Amino acid sequence: MKTKVINKNMWKYVDWTLVVIIFILVGYSVLSIVNATASPFTGDEKTFAEFFANLNLNSAMWQVIFFIVGLFCMFLVMLVDYHSVAHITDLLYWATVALLVAVMFLGSEQNGTTGWFMIGNRGFQPGEVCKVLIIIVLAKVLSDKTEGNDDGLQTMRDIFPALWRVMIPVVLIMIQPDFGTAVVYLFIFAAMLFMGKVHWKVVLWLLLIIAIAAPILWFSMKDYQQQRILSFFNPSAQSADATMQVDQAKLAIGSGQFLGKGLFAPGSLSQLNYVPEKHNDFIFAVTVEAFGFLGGLILIILYFLLIGRTFMLALRAKDDFGAYIIVGVAAMTLFHVVENIGMNLGILPVTGIPLPFFSYGGSSMVTNCIAFGMVISVDMRRQRWQGQ
Repeated sequence: MKTKVINKNMWKYVDWTLVVIIFILVGYSVLSIVNATASPFTGDEKTFAEFFANLNLNSAMWQVIFFIVGLFCMFLVMLVDYHSVAHITDLLYWATVALLVAVMFLGSEQNGTTGWFMIGNRGFQPGEVCKVLIIIVLAKVLSDKTEGNDDGLQTMRDIFPALWRVMIPVVLIMIQPDFGTAVVYLFIFAAMLFMGKVHWKVVLWLLLIIAIAAPILWFSMKDYQQQRILSFFNPSAQSADATMQVDQAKLAIGSGQFLGKGLFAPGSLSQLNYVPEKHNDFIFAVTVEAFGFLGGLILIILYFLLIGRTFMLALRAKDDFGAYIIVGVAAMTLFHVVENIGMNLGILPVTGIPLPFFSYGGSSMVTNCIAFGMVISVDMRRQRWQGQ
């Protein structure tokens, strides 16, 4: 069946609930970034000029620019019928592999990971954008197996085409090394298998593979990565350096109490630079210090609404390909939220996983906008397939 790339009738089916939640998250993010990056306040600032002089708006302005670029990319993705992308998944896959190989040789090292292309003083992280490409690729491979098949994924043969396609990028990302991002890919794959009603015997085989690979993975980690995991399981046995990030983040969270210290509070831990990576990895801690338990709860509720709404849209997708895409995006977002907030609270190991639409960063912001552009693209075309 021939389809149009642009169909004006589709626009009335845009899910504005998702769009509104995303705008609220980004607005909240910009406010938190301004608070996190401001110079320490003394409480003696009397005039607007004195107050404004302490603000550093550079990161916040870049976050807005990243979001504007992301919105443009989201709009472009929404224009394209997602079925037309199904025909080029092989091209998308090998482009993904090529990017991840290229960054190993041509990339720059940031925070111990060679996973960045530098453009001037700005970095682009292929591992982030490639998540979206892998979701599309896996959606096509798995939907070819399950479309019109109520039995789901019954054997290892059914999942093998998807398994090798996800494992090559995972290995390349581990080599960088960026184990946090690699686990995101695996979580996306697991969620999509769950949607495909994978047989329990297949799950046992996958668990066996994981058990065999775990020791190899452990000994391939660098010392600081092993320390982060060990400090999670046994904090008292680790050095102060190994637990420093989490300890300071937890202090900031606890000091916020119920209503928080307020924006730009004199003497706050974030203002005094006690919180590490305070406008990206640990922005949740800074936000809770300023806005308290209530502010953190509001942020979690926003994510609950975003992720819950996304899973709901998967239920009304008109084909498996679209449903897999939506589930993949929802799983990616869910893992990021749980891992980032969990590491801020000290209940999960520390990784470089950003908080979607909230942590400072262009690669993450644009990737999430593209991902949710795909979700909206699938949903706004659901009517086209009724009765077919």
